[in-house]
Amino acid sequence: MNKMKVNVLVIIFLLGFSTSLWAVAAEPDGSRSEYDEAVELESQDIKKEDVVDTPETSLEQPVESLDTFDTDNLSKTVVQDNRSDDVAVDVMMTDDLETSVELDDEMIEVLEEYEGLIKRKQFTKANEVLTSIPIGALNKKQRRQKKMLNVFEKIAADQAENERQFGKDESLDQSVMKTIKRLQRQAKVYILEGRTVLPRDLLIQSLYLDRKNYLSKQLLDRCLQLPLGSYQVENIEKKYWNNSLIELRSGFPSKSVDSLQMLANFDPENPMIFERMGSAFYMSGQVKKAVEAWKRALYLSPERNDLKKFIVNAEKEVERQEKLSKAYFDSKKKKSDTGSVQSDVPMQVLRVVNDSNTAFSYAQEVRQQLGKGVNVVVEELDNGKWAVKVPIKKK
Repeated sequence: MNKMKVNVLVIIFLLGFSTSLWAVAAEPDGSRSEYDEAVELESQDIKKEDVVDTPETSLEQPVESLDTFDTDNLSKTVVQDNRSDDVAVDVMMTDDLETSVELDDEMIEVLEEYEGLIKRKQFTKANEVLTSIPIGALNKKQRRQKKMLNVFEKIAADQAENERQFGKDESLDQSVMKTIKRLQRQAKVYILEGRTVLPRDLLIQSLYLDRKNYLSKQLLDRCLQLPLGSYQVENIEKKYWNNSLIELRSGFPSKSVDSLQMLANFDPENPMIFERMGSAFYMSGQVKKAVEAWKRALYLSPERNDLKKFIVNAEKEVERQEKLSKAYFDSKKKKSDTGSVQSDVPMQVLRVVNDSNTAFSYAQEVRQQLGKGVNVVVEELDNGKWAVKVPIKKK
């Protein structure tokens, strides 16, 4: 009996297995062979490995936080609202540009007053003065400055609101705060001039001194389009000091002057800055400015006797250059007077050549032969050639 049950189970199992084989054979997956499918699967695996190994296709990249200041929802809303105001200013100014206004004498005086206020870094007063002139009377530079001055005022209003809600940070030393404000004022001047690198570096240096400074971050974001995370806070002062020496020794004193003038914003009472600035001015041929820089360095470091010698020698050079300049213009005036007197004297052309050097060289030979008393004239002709002439001898 038991043997019969086992046989029945075996028969049932065999029937089921054969049925499944028939189903697989009767319903193929497709017209491709197993070899083709294997090749396709292998190529797909290779593609997947390429995607994983290629860093450019990575969907997520770790971003290092460059600033620890965390704005709250309110400050973000304020910034967004002011961005829309900036757009509105653009639209308003563009509409006003459709009708140009000619400047009159009163407007010109107002613009001169405006330029003076900008140089003195009185931005709020400058904006008030510029508002009295129609937008259509302003040139492209002045319109852009008007827009930036409006942004400055919006940032100041946002800063006041931020301090009202969260309090003013008074933990910094007064000397540090003074330095930060000086850097921010100079950065605004550079922004109004249309520069980007110098104001960026000044504001980054201010953030190096105060990582939470609201004004510096907003100036970077809304005036230079540099939001949080797009710049690295570092000691910019060290970079400019090193660059100034490299530029000076590499034969680029003018670039060294630019770096040192930038450094003067960081530390205006450092005599080493102005000593090197004097050297850079002197090497670039600006001796008078070199004297001014060395005198400032001597004021800040009165025990430096070597600077006194530099100044004395440089002042002698200034006098020498002024004498040379005077002699140069006096000689031009003398030649002009002589030429007008001798213009009525009939001249004889001795030779016509193609270039000025050949003409003057030949004129010198003629002078040696005829003597210093003979006036030998070199004149450029309308066809670009040069003629050597002498007065016709009277019979």
